[in-house]
Amino acid sequence: MKQFLKYMGIAIAVLVLAIGVAGFALFSGLQAAGAGPSLGPDIDRVPGVSTVYILDAGNGTLALIDTGGDKKGAAILSALQARHATPDSVIAIFMTHAHTDHDAAIALFPKATVYAMKREVPIAAGQEPFNGPVFRLFGGHNTIPFTVTHPLDDGEKVTVGNLQVTAFAVPGHTEGSGAYLVNGVLFVGDALQILSNHKIIGPSAIFSTNRTEGEASLKHLGQELQSQANDVKAIATGHTGTLTGLQPLLALSGS
Repeated sequence: MKQFLKYMGIAIAVLVLAIGVAGFALFSGLQAAGAGPSLGPDIDRVPGVSTVYILDAGNGTLALIDTGGDKKGAAILSALQARHATPDSVIAIFMTHAHTDHDAAIALFPKATVYAMKREVPIAAGQEPFNGPVFRLFGGHNTIPFTVTHPLDDGEKVTVGNLQVTAFAVPGHTEGSGAYLVNGVLFVGDALQILSNHKIIGPSAIFSTNRTEGEASLKHLGQELQSQANDVKAIATGHTGTLTGLQPLLALSGS
């Protein structure tokens, strides 16, 4: 028995070490989720498993970028309360993609129009798998399915209250990943990651359907936005904070 426990202890130690090494390799060098510049008084950054952004749409109405990984939405509800708002104040939700760390609290906002790229619609509904290395191992369908009430085309522009929103298809992290340019801020979800040296890299390989496609999408996005570079004041991500200006994305795209 002592010999068995000894070997079990060694096996557990090796496993913990392997997980630690893998975690270091995966996350080292990335900017922290709360790092980077503020996006201004009209945009709240709500921390959590993934970052949710609350946007002031005027006349007491609000829009969300994603809904985070907490089904109870405690941090979001607290941020709404600080604005003297309720879930019914949220009139629009712009989903960057349908991974469950981004859509967990979506049911708390039944009056909101839910926007996502057209290709993400069946993935959001749980009808198609995410794919990608981790999801193929542990199950790849959305376990918090939702209906996209306004599917978006690449380049489509919508108006929500006083917000002007342009949607961009950035497939790779998921097949229907989207980015949203709203009043000078480019919200990208997990389509890119910001490094601690403020450079940009593509989406996480192990959590993405196709990282190579994701990198190509970012290069294309940079080219699309090059003519508007002076109007893009910041980039906001789901896990690696924010970044000033568009130049790092243009550098990645070679623009």
